[in-house]
Amino acid sequence: MMAKFSVFQLVVLVVVLGWPVTVNGQLSHMMHNWDCVACETNSMLAGNFGHANNFIFNMSDLWWVDTVARSYAAVAMNDILGSREYNGTGENGIVTVSRALKAVNPKLKILWYMAADRVSDNPFVMDQFRNHPEWWLKNDDGSIAWYRPPAEGQPGRPTLDLSQPAAQQWFANLTLTYFRSHEEAKQLCDGVFVDSASFRNPSAKISAERSQKIFDGKMAALHMAQETFTELNGGEVWGNAVLEAHSIPKTPGVTWNTALQHFNGAFEEMFGSFASQNRDGTWNVTLMERCFESVINASNAGHSVVIHAFPGPSTSPFMDRGTVDNRFHVSSWAGPVRVPNTTEGCQQAAAERLVESLAPFLIVANERVFLSYAWFYSIEDGYIPCKAGVECGMPSSWYPEFTRPLGPPGGPAQRNGTVWTREFQHASVYVDLKDRHASKITWH
Repeated sequence: MMAKFSVFQLVVLVVVLGWPVTVNGQLSHMMHNWDCVACETNSMLAGNFGHANNFIFNMSDLWWVDTVARSYAAVAMNDILGSREYNGTGENGIVTVSRALKAVNPKLKILWYMAADRVSDNPFVMDQFRNHPEWWLKNDDGSIAWYRPPAEGQPGRPTLDLSQPAAQQWFANLTLTYFRSHEEAKQLCDGVFVDSASFRNPSAKISAERSQKIFDGKMAALHMAQETFTELNGGEVWGNAVLEAHSIPKTPGVTWNTALQHFNGAFEEMFGSFASQNRDGTWNVTLMERCFESVINASNAGHSVVIHAFPGPSTSPFMDRGTVDNRFHVSSWAGPVRVPNTTEGCQQAAAERLVESLAPFLIVANERVFLSYAWFYSIEDGYIPCKAGVECGMPSSWYPEFTRPLGPPGGPAQRNGTVWTREFQHASVYVDLKDRHASKITWH
């Protein structure tokens, strides 16, 4: 019996369509069609979530599993069903959910979440990491570069130093150690989604030269992971953040055409919000243009891209909404308008502000670009419409824009100054980067 294989926080990217073996371990062939954004014959949706409420989202009532498996092209699951407490015995909650999703739709492809800096939240992984202090990142003065320093009797959480070859090998193969056998891993795990794949570790006081060595080590580890999953089942490796527009000028090693030489997909986490907007909530034209171009270039070069968009001019801090036993998370909003205080208000805001994310997505999309739209990273934060009696961050039914016939684009988007337009068979899309409120989709 092999040692049990595991998941970091856990990300599951579930893909409904075909998943051919990657080309040279780097190009993605995961593709959607243009029938609609999300309907019975197609899905352009890709989530990134776990859940915070095991009483509502559990394995005794699988309404949420069925909804996810039938609605998404890709879905990322973070901590779920007690996976954060997993210690190597029994079955990790993410394995359980993966099996349930596959039972609903055997064609689903599942990637598991990993973090290149903090590794994982569960004891199974952290115990291994803490037993190798030579893998802990050190500041230039030799002190430990803590991801989270010791506090209140809790042990500190080191940062992984991927400039160490042994750490690269461990990291690249760690996800597989959650499974009972090679065959089980092949069936339930189709790749990994690596967070914090960026150039610099913000918490570390290290030189630019050492930052480059660590980044090179990250790329080596992701390359090894890509080779592992290409051989296992033709799976993929996706990295975040390699397309974030605000970081590209500052990080010479991280661009779509350098980092993606090592793996075949990217996750864009700040599409139209956070660091791609100004303090007043308007879009930063320069950064949004750079973001558009990176997504277009990466996907046209054959890489998968998942765009995560938040409702409105989202920024930190994040807040709770809902009732004591049924809370969900929402972001704050930059600018003069504040996020609503009620569940109904947040649901209405998510629906009303959808066009500010969906229109830019359609401007940059090709068959390899997928959309994630929610307030934060738990399933209750707006990834699916919840059943009666459950409070979530989106309305109780799917956005009508998702099921409208779309049809193929007539060609790439056209640009005139800050205005971008694009024609589809059944829709005309308009985006002005100087005015997010002017975003428009005219259905016909």
